[in-house]
Amino acid sequence: MTHDETLDHLYRIFYEDLGLCGCGNPDDAYTLVRDLLALAPFYEDDGWRLAEVLTGGGAAHHIIMSLLDTAELTEHGSTINGAWLTDKGAWCLQAMKSVSFEQMDGAALPHNGGDCTSACWQLPADGQAA
Repeated sequence: MTHDETLDHLYRIFYEDLGLCGCGNPDDAYTLVRDLLALAPFYEDDGWRLAEVLTGGGAAHHIIMSLLDTAELTEHGSTINGAWLTDKGAWCLQAMKSVSFEQMDGAALPHNGGDCTSACWQLPADGQAA
């Protein structure tokens, strides 16, 4: 995947899948998503407790964790606090570690707005998304 394709896929995740907006503090939202994904799997090493601190706990925590799940970045079994990364989530985390929010300026939907496939979320052998 080229750097521009990586930016386009991150654009889709941020604006379409997560449904976030570019106004307000989108760079802080980007950082929050990256930092939450880095804690997964949440059932290990008190990941869910650290996630609660990042999200502010309570209802906000539940909404944010559910949003990650709905965007197919995580999946979970009996509790949202036990979630783990999907292939898409692992790809997203690696891409977000190497791409700042500001770099997405000028990005667009990948595949001319068409759907992504599971191949989009496969990390190369070196484990880097970009």
